[in-house]
Amino acid sequence: MARLRRVHVPGRRSFEYIAQGGGPATLLVHPGGPGLTYHYLRGLLRLANANLRVILFNPRGVGHSWAPRRPSEYTIPKLAEDLDAIRRALRIRELHLLGYSAGGFVALEYAHRYERNLSSLLLCSTAGSAEEIRAAHRQVIAAASPRQRSRLRELTRARAFTDPEYLALSEAIERPFQNRFLRAVHPDWKATKLSPAVYRAMMSRSGDGFAVDGTIARWDGRRYYSRIEVPTLVAVGRYDYFFEPSVEMNERIEPAHLRVLPRSSHFPILEQPREFLGTIREFLGDVTGG
Repeated sequence: MARLRRVHVPGRRSFEYIAQGGGPATLLVHPGGPGLTYHYLRGLLRLANANLRVILFNPRGVGHSWAPRRPSEYTIPKLAEDLDAIRRALRIRELHLLGYSAGGFVALEYAHRYERNLSSLLLCSTAGSAEEIRAAHRQVIAAASPRQRSRLRELTRARAFTDPEYLALSEAIERPFQNRFLRAVHPDWKATKLSPAVYRAMMSRSGDGFAVDGTIARWDGRRYYSRIEVPTLVAVGRYDYFFEPSVEMNERIEPAHLRVLPRSSHFPILEQPREFLGTIREFLGDVTGG
């Protein structure tokens, strides 16, 4: 198992990470949530070899990485700045950036700000704007049963967002779009932790799992699509609530290639790991020359 390490960057900041493989190519992976640790993405370490280094890290406020005190410091642009600081500190010369779910928002922002430092971009199970997140939430709620929707409204009015019933109900409503093909809790998901502080700061200040009123509320990365020139992979599960945004992403990013995982929802890395990793491996083989 890869050893946990720390990388120190200017500003007295440091980030937890694990790495495997050699180089010169590096696959740097930003997890989602926002606020999730990297553990559910550990399968990507299997791609590491003598020519490819795979790095998974915990962003600001996640795990034991550096955490700013003010919620206003948890923004997509700030996370993109962290990425470039990590790139410099780890001396990454050939950067292949993978953003998973909310990590894809950061990857898009990074491509806008620092494309000169990118060799390729991998956007997995993600969307391009806060507006699309809200649309995905509406889709999920619309697909729930009338009884589930009624009870969700009652618990939301009561602001019972930490109530076990609310959490269980939200999970049940999201399951067809999030992990419909998982029969049991995956060990990598069991090891994954969520930072409530990061999630609330960026996504939902109240803890409402279907609200988008944090620092991400007005973010829109779709305006960057036409400017992206590096080879781009868009990978998404057929039943993901971000399926339609991923299709649009592929259509509007000229050098993009879309791969749909047919028996996956939001977590193809756990639902179809062989096919998902094969997709990433094939793309990286093409852009790195093998």
